[in-house]
Amino acid sequence: MKNALVVVVVVALFVTLPMFAAVQYEFFQKSSSDTEAMPSTDMSARAIIEGDKSRIDVIGGNTYPPGTYVITTDGSRRVFFVDPTMKTYTEFNTAGVSSALGASTITIENLQSTVTPLDQGELIAGIPTKHYRVNLNYDITVVFRGVPLKQSVRTVVDKWMTLQFGDIAESMLASGQFRTGNAKIDELIDIETRKIKGLPLRQTATITTTNLRGASMNPELKLPTTRVLTREMRVTAIREAKPEANAFTVPSGFQRAEGAAPPKPEMQVITFTPPTK
Repeated sequence: MKNALVVVVVVALFVTLPMFAAVQYEFFQKSSSDTEAMPSTDMSARAIIEGDKSRIDVIGGNTYPPGTYVITTDGSRRVFFVDPTMKTYTEFNTAGVSSALGASTITIENLQSTVTPLDQGELIAGIPTKHYRVNLNYDITVVFRGVPLKQSVRTVVDKWMTLQFGDIAESMLASGQFRTGNAKIDELIDIETRKIKGLPLRQTATITTTNLRGASMNPELKLPTTRVLTREMRVTAIREAKPEANAFTVPSGFQRAEGAAPPKPEMQVITFTPPTK
């Protein structure tokens, strides 16, 4: 199961908004790895959130074609990836992912986490922030083709947060609507989405995974012993806004793209979650 936990948080758009106008912001994000198996990616986009509705329009980068966009209208239980060029859309059911993940043979042990306030942070997009650091460490075992693969995951995430727009949950998962049924996976999700209040305007993450056992049992699995992934997200502009009337709907006449693949992990926007094999 490749990147199973990331796929859960992939759909990391947004969720609840306080009682005021919608929030619109522009951001960029990039990721890189020390292994050729995971090439560098980058994306710039514009996002808007209104209540339990959200939309992300891709502006540039090598992750998704510019002009494509992502919408959700029900607290992110369902996510629609829309391609205006092909006039198609792909529906991604997060409830199905959560059920499959909860039923999978994933074991998480030795979970340790800390959240440390550091300072008042920097001015980002003209808004003061508070700086926090999250340390998240655990061991994860996934059964792959009958072979248990165990990894140690060590994560350091720096977050620059603001409460100027209220206590916006970091992702759709924070609403409590998305639970996998696997207590430890749900605990990891809660650490990422509930521990720090507000909206992140900048995030950096360094995620180090180390194989502990399992790879040597199957010579076909050529896994590096240690892998380091780095990610960064930064908001460049943010304001209250009024969305267009049709902002959160799939255009009439667009066809469902049958057999389309689920979204890539890079589409996560305001949360970083350790990848798993």
